[in-house]
Amino acid sequence: MQDAEIKSVAKIENLSLSFFGHRVLHDFNLILPPRTITVILGRSGSGKSTFLRTLNRLNECFSGSNTGGTVRLFLSNDWVDVYSDGFPLTELRRCVGMVFQTPNVLPTSIERNIALPLKLVMGLSAGDIARRMEWALREAQLWDEVEGRLQHPATTLSGGQQQRLCLARALAMEPEFLLLDEPTASLDFRASAKIEELLLRLKDRYTIVVVSHSLSQARRLADRIVVINQGTVVGIFEPEDFSGREAFEALVGDIF
Repeated sequence: MQDAEIKSVAKIENLSLSFFGHRVLHDFNLILPPRTITVILGRSGSGKSTFLRTLNRLNECFSGSNTGGTVRLFLSNDWVDVYSDGFPLTELRRCVGMVFQTPNVLPTSIERNIALPLKLVMGLSAGDIARRMEWALREAQLWDEVEGRLQHPATTLSGGQQQRLCLARALAMEPEFLLLDEPTASLDFRASAKIEELLLRLKDRYTIVVVSHSLSQARRLADRIVVINQGTVVGIFEPEDFSGREAFEALVGDIF
């Protein structure tokens, strides 16, 4: 891999997306650096979540979606054009894990929430599944809280615990990217703080992209902030641009 390529792990060029002809993204260009947290900001309806779903082709789960342009990701030590290279969709979504705004735990036990994907997608043995599950729960700082009740329904966990279980489930699949769509929006302050602390700890090993509705959260988490308005990138800010809260809020306010 050339030095120029090491500096980025995602190259999005002239990306567009529409649903039934209604344009949601257009002229969208962005490069993502490795092992950082990029926070996506924008008003409701600006295309933040839609953009996030273009990275693992989840928009195709909705009727009427049409995607144009190029999304190239550095996966398994090679550049992949995710919309044209025939890269297996199951493998793409394993490599590009996603956690949603509302915890989407499976209606089964805590253990099976992680074990089922590992068995169905990766075909691991029972022993490997047990080891991978414990590792992932430890990574999500949840193991000590659930070790004695792995057979309990996942729905008995608190909202914050459910969100960390969803994160553990994604981590267990050994992703290279982590996408999080407003992961703390439905959580209280304490649970939100745990998620933020966890993401800051994980960023040295994963490329993380977070959609957020909060300027203060963006400043706490981000190595870089990308502002989207009306379906396109209108601003990219480095840490020196948002070190001062009032100046940053004024800068973002000017964009909108």
